[in-house]
Amino acid sequence: MTVVASAGTIDEAEWNRLARRGFHLHRWHRIAEACGWVPRHLVVRDDGAGVTVVPSWLARQPALHDLHDRWMGPLRPLERVGLALRPVLTVQSPFAQVSDLLGAMPSPGGLTDLFDRLEETADREGARAVVWPWVDAGAEALIACARQRGYAVLYAGATARLPVRWGAFDDYVASRSKAVRRTVRADLSAFHDAGLHAVAAEDFRAAAPAMEALYREAYRRRNERDPWIPAGCFERLAEMPTPGLFAQLTWSGERLVGCSINLAAAGVLEGTFAAFAAGHEGGPAFLNDLVYHPLRVAIRERIGAIDLGSSALYSKVLRGARLRRRMVLVRGNGRLMHRVLRRLGRTMARRQEEKERHMLGALWSPSCYDDGEDEA
Repeated sequence: MTVVASAGTIDEAEWNRLARRGFHLHRWHRIAEACGWVPRHLVVRDDGAGVTVVPSWLARQPALHDLHDRWMGPLRPLERVGLALRPVLTVQSPFAQVSDLLGAMPSPGGLTDLFDRLEETADREGARAVVWPWVDAGAEALIACARQRGYAVLYAGATARLPVRWGAFDDYVASRSKAVRRTVRADLSAFHDAGLHAVAAEDFRAAAPAMEALYREAYRRRNERDPWIPAGCFERLAEMPTPGLFAQLTWSGERLVGCSINLAAAGVLEGTFAAFAAGHEGGPAFLNDLVYHPLRVAIRERIGAIDLGSSALYSKVLRGARLRRRMVLVRGNGRLMHRVLRRLGRTMARRQEEKERHMLGALWSPSCYDDGEDEA
């Protein structure tokens, strides 16, 4: 088992053969490194199970989609009295709410060694905690090993996944209930009537500056601060067309009003960096980007599932998605830090459950959730 300081130390073809989803792609990790993410990846070569890559990062500053940062709000006053909360060693894919391993699940002995090495790395780097922010609840072996080692195992929220079982988009529409069919057709008519059109582009170099400007403006409008990405991030993403990585662009005439970055690998399509112009946040451009256009792409490319993420759960479940529970595994470095993070995590878990029930409203029921099998 080795710790590597860059995805570039591993052959791209070998890395991508281990990918279990789009956010695992080698180039995605190299772009993150160019944007300031600090890699401490573990490479496990287990004679019994095969090769595993554990995408791990040393987070010294807040980063997009950093669950640890989401917890910091109630604790930030403690920083002023000397309780350091960073750095942390976080196991996740960059710019994504994903903590899957790449490749084979290690044997029980391999999992023990994996946790040993993560904790040794955290100690060596002076990290305040080891965090796996979004582990699929079906990853029973991984979660059981974490519990045995004293990790707090807490609810981290659900992601919506849409299985793609249709040969054509019209077949999807026909498979919905009469009420949902009316909703879908109304959405599609509104998109058309607004004069919008959407494209999926592997080569989006010409659109990259407009995408970044739109993303920054939308992020500031939503969060009242600038996003944690360096200038030129979208141009880095666009500079070399890569199979499985494309931009979804929504245009009103020659004006870009919606965009997202989408990735596909191992039969899973997912997206990030979604942004919409003012007035389009919850309208037909949003819904088309959210479900309909990715579904058309998945059907065309014969992709088996779309991970739709954790926002707008009502709209996604209404349109056929099922929810997958995720857990956070966290071990504070030292008794005080562990106690603080465990208690805070319990509070955040309760808030997340309440938020999801509120988002789903009348649609909420245990049948919305499908935790699947061991995947991480």
